[in-house]
Amino acid sequence: MSQPKIINIVSGKGGTGKTLLTAVLADLLGNENHSTLIVDLDVFVRGLTSLLYYHKKERIELIESNEISIADFFIDKGDMERSGSHKIATSRYRTFDVAPSVSRVDEVLKFTDLMPDTKSEAITLLNALIKKVHNKYDFILLDSRAGYDELIAASHFISDVTICVEEEDSISKITSNNLINQLKEDSDSPIFRLSNKTRTESVNMEYSSGGVEYLGAVPFDMDVMRSFGTKYFWDDISRTIYKSSIARSWNNLSNKLGWNITVDEFRSKPFGNENVERKLQFFSVKDRILLVYGLIIGFIGAIYPLIDLMWIREVLKEPEGMLRVVSMITGALGFSMAAWVLFKNKK
Repeated sequence: MSQPKIINIVSGKGGTGKTLLTAVLADLLGNENHSTLIVDLDVFVRGLTSLLYYHKKERIELIESNEISIADFFIDKGDMERSGSHKIATSRYRTFDVAPSVSRVDEVLKFTDLMPDTKSEAITLLNALIKKVHNKYDFILLDSRAGYDELIAASHFISDVTICVEEEDSISKITSNNLINQLKEDSDSPIFRLSNKTRTESVNMEYSSGGVEYLGAVPFDMDVMRSFGTKYFWDDISRTIYKSSIARSWNNLSNKLGWNITVDEFRSKPFGNENVERKLQFFSVKDRILLVYGLIIGFIGAIYPLIDLMWIREVLKEPEGMLRVVSMITGALGFSMAAWVLFKNKK
């Protein structure tokens, strides 16, 4: 089996949505029958491990007795014999596997016990970790924590590509710039930027400073925010522009790197044009449909009484007055539906 492709996902600051984006990307790859593993290197925040905790019906102990967590692997300096474990813990989550950061979801760690002392030590440990699991996977995604340290430098060094996830605000861009400049000093591995949770209609994809390209813009999506953490989340997210945008960004990356490994971008577009939905990103898909088609029905109903369409009356065999009344009522209902959506979402 060929060596897995290692994708390092980082961010300059916390809160960019990096972990969820990583999970959705892994699910997209898994749906294409690519064996995929996410290694949760964010051992203190442990967002992916928390997802696994809920997936396992809030089971506190996340690993088996003969397995070792990512945190313990680093604490033991990669010495599996010291722990008495035989393998790195991995658990199935949807279409991909997760290597949990800790053995217990509520585990308390000491930074000084865990972190490698130097970048070279971190590289050695990460390479040893990958060697323990690489035979099973086509892709290994490293969910690194926000910011920069020896482990972040090492994760970039051993990876085929690093994706820096950022938001569109100035602070996020500054922290991303700082992180990217640091990573460039560590390795010449390719780096790309991905703008997440965007709130404007489009993002300028031409970035000249430092020559770091954007892969795309993943828009803020109300359905993602509302359903996150619920049992309906993965069903809801499959219909969103959020997921299709991640798929499009991945396909862009695959094309740039010459991998030719694509994922399905398709989603049903209720308006035929995704740009309309991007303008209504603060509404759920259901509310977008009610709002847009409510306005369309309202305008048609309002306009009909103002024009003379004799052929419609002849086809329907209805008197002129009746059609005008029905049209006005239909228009009022359409505008009422749109107004209800706006009032419900007024915040």
